[in-house]
Amino acid sequence: MTALSGFRFLRAVSAFCIGTILFAASMATAKEEGRITLTLADETLELPLSSGHSDWTGSQGFVRVSILTRPSDLGTWQRFQSLRLAFDLLRDRAQLPEMSLLRRTEDAEFERWYGRVDSGGLIVTVTDRDLKDDLLRISGTFIGTLGQSADFGKTIDLSAPMPVSGTFEVTLLPIR
Repeated sequence: MTALSGFRFLRAVSAFCIGTILFAASMATAKEEGRITLTLADETLELPLSSGHSDWTGSQGFVRVSILTRPSDLGTWQRFQSLRLAFDLLRDRAQLPEMSLLRRTEDAEFERWYGRVDSGGLIVTVTDRDLKDDLLRISGTFIGTLGQSADFGKTIDLSAPMPVSGTFEVTLLPIR
């Protein structure tokens, strides 16, 4: 190896290392954040995104979105444990939405509520979507009816329905 080819090799390795460091630094600043505003019957709650439990997978044209929220204050936590909203996103149109809500009753038992487009008429409308690099920023609205389920949403009892509506505005990282 001549001195000139050795210099070129070192310069190429140096450029690669700098590029890797800059890419890693940009990913370190990428962050999941957001919220869901949820209205159940006549009560409205603002729930923060549960980072690390929310994500997306897919490509520019088709994305599967999963948003999980958990209350951050003790009073809300004692009544509502979690809310999950998931849907497929074909370009800018949400398809096959599903929602699950875990909440406590007065006797400290859990109720599991579920809704889908085919059971409860859950509709998700996307109002804004932006996918850059690994970050998906998405916002929209949802409306429908939830019913209780003893088998994690396989069958949903809508005999005592709970109306649900709200908005979401989140920034998600891809599934890890």
